[in-house]
Amino acid sequence: MPLQHLPKWIQAGAFLLAVNAGMVNVMGLLTVLHQSISHMTGNVSYMAIELLQGNYEHVLYLTLVLFCYVLGSFYSGVILGNSHFQFGHRYGIPLTLVGLFLLLCWIFVPYFPAYSLLWASAAMGLQNAMVSHYKGTIIRTTHLSGVLTDLGLAFGYLVRGLTVDPRRLVLHFLILVGFLVGGVIAAFLYPLLGLNSFLVPMALSMLLSVSYWGVYFHFHYHSDV
Repeated sequence: MPLQHLPKWIQAGAFLLAVNAGMVNVMGLLTVLHQSISHMTGNVSYMAIELLQGNYEHVLYLTLVLFCYVLGSFYSGVILGNSHFQFGHRYGIPLTLVGLFLLLCWIFVPYFPAYSLLWASAAMGLQNAMVSHYKGTIIRTTHLSGVLTDLGLAFGYLVRGLTVDPRRLVLHFLILVGFLVGGVIAAFLYPLLGLNSFLVPMALSMLLSVSYWGVYFHFHYHSDV
């Protein structure tokens, strides 16, 4: 199904959410455990290695990482009801929770560097599940496997002379660039701020939440007038 119309604020939102995830994942990789927390494929593969080597303590930890990511998605399902983007949904609530989870991660990471990252994993699961579909297009903002697959498919369709909605390409490209930009920002900030770098994606999440609530209430106020 074509996107038909892709508002600029949705493009900006997808880009900034990808920036957020890119920052969180790089900071997870740069902390003590060098743990990926925005995408789970590598963690499952790592779990297989650790299981074979008998490192059951790490297997248990990776299981908790996966569980918290799923738990974050669970919260999104409970709050929003479905993952198809609709403006009337109160996305400010999960965005606020993402910021709160990252704040808790920052609070506890100096004392419990491993288990504090579970908060960040839940935050990424929550963020990724917020908006999974828009006008038939799958949207994932915390990992790039699907984005790169869809970009490759689109270019393959173009080579065959098939029609590809340019808005779909723009959306996936923005997510790809956003994730990269977020990673670059985190890699730059971490040597300067250390663990305080977690405050940056936390602040971005809260800013997105406040911005959404502002647009949401403005729209409803004017629609009722």
